[in-house]
Amino acid sequence: MIFHIILLNSKNKTMSNKNASKKDDLEIYQSCKNIECNEKYNLDEMVMLCKKCGSQLEYKFKGNYSRKIKDRTDLWKNFELIPLQNTNNIISLGVGGSKIISLEEVSNEINGANIFLMCDMMQNPTGTFKDREASIILSRCKELGLDNLVFYSTANTGRAYTHFAAHLGLTTYMFMPMQCAFKNTDRIKKNKNNFIIYVDDRYSDIAPFTKLFAKKNNLTSIAPMHDRIESYATVAYEQFQQLPNCDYFVQTIASGMGPIGFFKGHTNLVELKIQERSNIPKLICIQSEESGIMAKAYNEGWEKLSKEDLPVNFSKNMFEPTLNSTNPVNNYPDLKNVLNQSKGTITSVDPILTMKHGMEFVQILKRRGIVVRPELEKSLLIEYAGIVKLAKSGKFKKGDNILMLACGRGNDNSESYLEPNAIINVGSQDPEKLFVELHKTKSSFQMTS
Repeated sequence: MIFHIILLNSKNKTMSNKNASKKDDLEIYQSCKNIECNEKYNLDEMVMLCKKCGSQLEYKFKGNYSRKIKDRTDLWKNFELIPLQNTNNIISLGVGGSKIISLEEVSNEINGANIFLMCDMMQNPTGTFKDREASIILSRCKELGLDNLVFYSTANTGRAYTHFAAHLGLTTYMFMPMQCAFKNTDRIKKNKNNFIIYVDDRYSDIAPFTKLFAKKNNLTSIAPMHDRIESYATVAYEQFQQLPNCDYFVQTIASGMGPIGFFKGHTNLVELKIQERSNIPKLICIQSEESGIMAKAYNEGWEKLSKEDLPVNFSKNMFEPTLNSTNPVNNYPDLKNVLNQSKGTITSVDPILTMKHGMEFVQILKRRGIVVRPELEKSLLIEYAGIVKLAKSGKFKKGDNILMLACGRGNDNSESYLEPNAIINVGSQDPEKLFVELHKTKSSFQMTS
């Protein structure tokens, strides 16, 4: 579920809606993670890496948190804790604020523990938890006057960005693997200026081409990872508010961005003296066995990952292609750190175990009136199968409270698919010619040279 965003420089970066509600007592700023540098940036720009030393950034808080909750039902009820200045710049579409439901009927499968499900796949507009990221990042883009967004994704994140950007009338260029075309249902909003480009090539080649596409067409490449992390901090805020006595937080991962953000959210609450560090739930990450390099690395005690450790090809028969990512190389140190700090666990499950236990879980949800789409994505099945696997190894005990983030796809009954604007081979495709042709035709076509 790797994602990268590239934004065109905007000539209009003035703050819109200056009279809108702003944060009064709590300041949020961007800070360099390199303690020898400690460079700081306010919210008036979206910064990829520290301009002084090139290190990663993180969001920090300064001042007093009022603990005020907005009179809203979405994730923006926690506006004071989100890196946005004016409420009038929010593009929500009803994302977040998901219900947490108890699933008593699966307790016997997990040693008498209590399973709770945060229903992002039903609450969010495109049916995935990635909408949290889209809402916050696109709100930031609106606030900063940014347009012409270029991104690559295995499906969910790119679809979420396209959907939110289309509602704002922004121009986008979404690159995704041809192998994930079956996921691209027409459930999302797409305007004529929202381009979809399928890449019929090795997945590892998509990112370099996307960056080249931006560079050759005078775009500015940025990847606000710290913005993405803060997006998933909102899951922690909602868990803390709805299920404060939580022992474990479980999520299927490709590169671990979700759990990293969840832990960051709890770290924010600790630093703001809202909760004790000892009350942070233990993280449990589940991977599909075919793309379980982070589980392998962590459980074998690796200090880091390299590109050579990742699979090169995107198998046509991959059980769950959404979980194929090149981001583990960058994210593994952070994931390793949060797993260690939370005394967490990471494991992987094979397709047979996933289908056996996962489909049983799908039927349980169906009887509850919760419909998911395993033919579009099996992440939720993988997540539950991993919990069952850990339970059989004695991981959980009676009375433990386990929260699952509902990964996968829901809130989507479409049987129709979006047509791409181009199908390309990155080895022979000229990025400047592609840009010209996209704007010339604004219709489906295929280019291989």
